[in-house]
Amino acid sequence: MMPFPGELRAKAGDPGTFTLQVEENHPAFDGHFPNEPILSGLIQVDWAIRLGREVFTCPGTFQGLEHLKFQAPIRPEEPLELDLSWDGEAGHLAFRYSGREGRKSQGIAVFRPAP
Repeated sequence: MMPFPGELRAKAGDPGTFTLQVEENHPAFDGHFPNEPILSGLIQVDWAIRLGREVFTCPGTFQGLEHLKFQAPIRPEEPLELDLSWDGEAGHLAFRYSGREGRKSQGIAVFRPAP
């Protein structure tokens, strides 16, 4: 399991909103890519789901991803905001990473009740 960045903070009074900055020496950048490090999409999704489960519980089992888009790379030391929202009726955890220059990635993690 990839550790969260050291600079991860919940925004006060806004459940599901976080500020983060992934330090240059974070293991998430190992191998992605030499001389041009970027945060992999898999790690972005993993962090969003893990934080969503902490904040909203997100009952049930993970079933897949919908509307997943990676619009711009996330580089070391870049200030980011992660917005999460939970729709319990649909079992959808929506996430969006944004930086200074706009949206970085977004998607919906789908959960279904456990059998």
